[in-house]
Amino acid sequence: MKIEAKCLTCERTFLLSQIGPDSDAPGRCPFCGARFGRHYTTVLPESVRAAEEAAIALVHYFGRLQDLQTGFDVDLEGFLTDLDGAIRENEQQPAAS
Repeated sequence: MKIEAKCLTCERTFLLSQIGPDSDAPGRCPFCGARFGRHYTTVLPESVRAAEEAAIALVHYFGRLQDLQTGFDVDLEGFLTDLDGAIRENEQQPAAS
């Protein structure tokens, strides 16, 4: 599962993996070349990889829950709403140093 971002300069969407250290233009928008914050380039590849792996695991385990035939329905919509809220709340928190 890949994570996309939108450049705030050209407003085009790209995969976060496209701006890592192995890309043609590390730390830059693959379309317009705008430079993203340099201080993120050291943590970006690891964070992207971990977030994508976590998303794959989440999908896998939700699939397992649905396959259990437990006699109840998992409230996926409610979970996604809560997840969205938790992620957005985390955006508002100052970064840990």
